[in-house]
Amino acid sequence: MLGAMNGERTTVLQVFVEPTCEACRRAIQLAEGADAAYPQLVVDIIDIRSRENERDDVFAVPTFVLDDRVLSLGNPQESTLRREIELLLGGPSSLH
Repeated sequence: MLGAMNGERTTVLQVFVEPTCEACRRAIQLAEGADAAYPQLVVDIIDIRSRENERDDVFAVPTFVLDDRVLSLGNPQESTLRREIELLLGGPSSLH
């Protein structure tokens, strides 16, 4: 998990990746950017081959899951990812 967990973090972004996936490098960059921009966000990078991936709706990489809802198969636009996170958190980050 990226970032330190604390009592304020309630929204979870899971990014499913695979080590050999070229697009997954960008996915990890997007996840790291979101983690830095939104202190209330828990970001979890998950290898799709791991036992942690027991979801029927995650079958390709990269896949972004925000609060248990598939947000994007493939990399979303950064603006789309931020908008969806902000909708859940109730406002923009302080790092725009």
